[in-house]
Amino acid sequence: MPRRIGIINSGGDCPGLNTVIDAIVKSLSVDYEILGFYKGFEGLLDLKYIKLEPEYTSVLKFQGGTFLKSVNKGHFAGKTGNGEFQELDKDILKQTVNNYKDLDLEALIVLGGDGTMSAAIQLQNIGINIIAVPKSIDNDLEGTDFTFGFNTAVEITSEALDRISTTAKSHDRIMILEVMGRNTGWIALYSGLSGGADMILIPEIPFNQQNVVDFFRQQYNAGHTYGLIVVAEGAVDVSGHVTTKNAGSKASMVSLGGIGEHIEVLLNSQPDLEARCTVLGHLQRGGSPNSWDRILSRSYGAYAGTMVRNKQYGYMVGYINGSFTQTKLEDCIDNLKKVNPDGNFVKRARELGVSFGD
Repeated sequence: MPRRIGIINSGGDCPGLNTVIDAIVKSLSVDYEILGFYKGFEGLLDLKYIKLEPEYTSVLKFQGGTFLKSVNKGHFAGKTGNGEFQELDKDILKQTVNNYKDLDLEALIVLGGDGTMSAAIQLQNIGINIIAVPKSIDNDLEGTDFTFGFNTAVEITSEALDRISTTAKSHDRIMILEVMGRNTGWIALYSGLSGGADMILIPEIPFNQQNVVDFFRQQYNAGHTYGLIVVAEGAVDVSGHVTTKNAGSKASMVSLGGIGEHIEVLLNSQPDLEARCTVLGHLQRGGSPNSWDRILSRSYGAYAGTMVRNKQYGYMVGYINGSFTQTKLEDCIDNLKKVNPDGNFVKRARELGVSFGD
């Protein structure tokens, strides 16, 4: 039997997934038989997989989504609720390891975010060799400066700001754009700077509701009769309240959202202000990767292939300070990578007159 490697993609879909998979296949196909498992670890548990060849993956490499399908809940939800670590069922873990051994796999290359990595560590601890690739449009994983898919999400969000700004100007309104990011504000911060937002609300900088009102009233009094707000779905006010759509479960995390509408109601309660909210939602994570995410994804896949040959198990690929490297998997999920409230981009935004509502 030829040497075998498995590819697992788990969590939400993301621009660049097919690109990474194709790069892994191109890097390893001469020396390895590569199995792609459908719907993440569930495919390994249920033995649902496909043999991957370069001729097949190359055609799909720049398509959005993932041809291996994906799932972000179920038996392998490593984090649930508000991001709490969850121990997986021992019988499920044991059967998954047995299937791994029966297929004579040398290692799994796992593509995912912090929930996926939490599950991967538990499988690693009982006998599966893991090499991880960071995937998240939220850019919230430690061990890398950028996750693939993030840059594309920022580009899509920036374009949306360009479009709604024309309505803001035409109607003398405040247009609010709610974006993804879970408990971090990377998408909101980067797209807000790129799209010329007047206010950026992120989880790392709690906002004061009265400050939001006062800022735009002052803008209007100064003759600036329209405005743009980018608000991260996990943004919190000074009371610490987070707006959610559901409370999550033992098989899934809390679904955030609704903060944009809350800000809309707040501003519309003022007789001299008018606001409208747009929730960008899954438009941010759909479609093909942009040029930077293609470069990043292909490089991640190639580097993961090198790690397989070097048997560098238990590590995640990272891109730090312009170089590709690896970080111990445990060190990548202990804490979310959050925006520094005193960081360079926050400081530059403030110098441009952007308010964070604090």
